[in-house]
Amino acid sequence: MAFSGGLLLALSGACAPQATPSSPSARAPLPVRYDSGPPHMVRYRPMPPPGPLGERLVSALPKATWDAGLACATEQLLMLSTGRASRIDPVSAAGASARCGFPGQARFARLLNGGAFPDELISRLVSDPIDVALARRTYGDGVTLWIIGWGPHVADIDPLPRDLPLDGTLPVTISGVRPGELRLFHAPPHGPVEELGLTRDVVRWVDGFHTPGPHRLEVVLEGQVAHLFTVYVDGPPPPGTPLRSTSAAAPDPVAATETLYDALGVLRQEAGLPGVERFSLFEPVAREHAALMAASGVVAHRIPDVTNGVPTRAADLAHPRARHHENVAAAASAQEALFLVADSPGHLRNLLCDACTHAAIGVALEPVLERTPRLFVTWELLEFPQGPPRKIDHYNR
Repeated sequence: MAFSGGLLLALSGACAPQATPSSPSARAPLPVRYDSGPPHMVRYRPMPPPGPLGERLVSALPKATWDAGLACATEQLLMLSTGRASRIDPVSAAGASARCGFPGQARFARLLNGGAFPDELISRLVSDPIDVALARRTYGDGVTLWIIGWGPHVADIDPLPRDLPLDGTLPVTISGVRPGELRLFHAPPHGPVEELGLTRDVVRWVDGFHTPGPHRLEVVLEGQVAHLFTVYVDGPPPPGTPLRSTSAAAPDPVAATETLYDALGVLRQEAGLPGVERFSLFEPVAREHAALMAASGVVAHRIPDVTNGVPTRAADLAHPRARHHENVAAAASAQEALFLVADSPGHLRNLLCDACTHAAIGVALEPVLERTPRLFVTWELLEFPQGPPRKIDHYNR
C-alpha cells in the first residue's frame, strides 16, 4: 500500500501551534544590513528586535530570532485589521508573507486585551528554533490588538528574487539542514504541480516560469515543510484586502462536504485532469477521522492512542487495498480549508493525483462552545491498482 499525505492547520486566533522536529539551534545573523523598504527578495532577515516589546518577545523564547520579513507581514495584517472583530484568514496571511518575501510557513495569532503583554499566548509557541515578530494597535478606550507572527526555522535558504521576468530562472540553495531527503515542489498559476530534485548546499536552477502570475514553491524535508514562498512572474504582487469580521454562525459540515467535492472537481478540471468519483464506502472512515481530529484538536494523519489513520481503517474494512493520497486540515470554512491545501504545492499534488479515480471526503465540526467552531477535513484521493475495494464480510470470511 502506498500512502502520501500532508497536513495543514489554519491559525487565526490564540490556538496552540504544532510542535516541529528539532533544528539547528544556532544561526549567525547574516552580515547584511536590511533596509525597511519593500522587500524584493525571498529570504530570512534576522536582525536585533526593534524596541523593548520585540526584545521581550525574543527573550521569552530562547530559540527565537526576530525576522524583519515576518515583521513586515505582521504589520501588514495589523493594518488590514479594520475592526476589532476582524480575523486573520489563510488567504490574507499567505498573501502578506508572500508580499514581504518571508520564505517559511508563517503562522499568525491575534489577541485583544487591556494592554498587557501577551505572555500566555507567547508561552504556547514551540521551543524549537523559530522566527518571530510582533505588532500591536491600541484603541482610544485602551483595548490593545496584538498580532504575533512565527514560523518554524527548519533550514536556511539563500536569498533569491521574489520578482522574476517571464521565462526567467530561479537559483534555490538550501543549507543548515540535518541530513535527509529534500523535495522541491513548484506549483504554477495553472497546470500540474512539478516535483524537482534538490541537494543540500548545491544550487538548483529552477525554470518553467512560462506563465505570468504567482508561482508557489515548497521545500519539504522528510514530510515537514521547510520553506513555502511565492515568486511573482512578470507582474507585481496584489495589494492586501481588509480582513473580514468573525462570523458567529457555525459552519455546516454537510454543506461543507458538498462544497469540497465540487471544488475538487473544478480544481482538477482547471489542471486538465479528469474528475474523480465519490467512493461512498470510505466516506464514513474519512468522516470518522475528521471527527477524531475535531474531538482531540489535533490535525494529523495518525493520532497516538486514538487512531492509526484512514489507510489502516480502510484496509480493515475493504479489500483489495487502495493507494491513499491524503490531506488533512482545520479551518473556519470549507473555502479556507481548500485554500490551505491548494496553497501548499505538496498538498495540492495529492489533490491533482494523475492516477486517482475516486475520492472520499470527511468533514466534522469542532465540539467547542466558547468560540466559533472550526471544520476539520480529511481528503482521500484514491488509486485502485487491484480494482475497487469491496467491503469485507467478516462474519462469513
